[in-house]
Amino acid sequence: MIRILATGLAACSLAACVSVLPEPKVPEGLYRFAPMETVYDLEDSVIVREPDASRLVAGRAIASEDSSGALRLVPNVEWTDSSTRLMQMAMLDALQGQGAGKAIAPETGAAAPYELSWQVTDFTLSGTTGRCRVRATLLDGASRDVLDQTVVSASADARGGSNADRAKALGEAGRACVNDVAAFVSQYINVHAAEPEPEPEA
Repeated sequence: MIRILATGLAACSLAACVSVLPEPKVPEGLYRFAPMETVYDLEDSVIVREPDASRLVAGRAIASEDSSGALRLVPNVEWTDSSTRLMQMAMLDALQGQGAGKAIAPETGAAAPYELSWQVTDFTLSGTTGRCRVRATLLDGASRDVLDQTVVSASADARGGSNADRAKALGEAGRACVNDVAAFVSQYINVHAAEPEPEPEA
């Protein structure tokens, strides 16, 4: 009887402890990237991988740099998915023009002559300004040799001082970076697709 009573008290104590834990905070706003305004044609196909990024900027949270240079998470706003996944989807959309080639997600298992490897080195807020910086590398799809590289950066000012306005500004900067990388990829592929194939040696 004493053992049963002790077990019951322990269970009640555990339930009491659980009941006082704070409820997880639900963000007031979830944000995504707006559709890309410019779509690029491709004359050959490219695999578009999800970009690499530090843990701070690769998730759903939004970070802001304060006046001391410290990065802090912005409360009550998040992305609908990880920021890097949103960038990958935006890139796939931006490269889906009317050319013979297509942008392909790696999970399809399809092969392509080119592959885009990219890293997001900055995707944060500074006050009411959204900042994005990306290093992009175009690889040979078969040998994975480096064909060309570029670094792009963009910024966008918020239309107001609210966290929602700031999140939208950061999304704007992210789309601008995606657009610049898409232009780099399409230009390289289309220029080299137009080059005549070397004649076989006699």
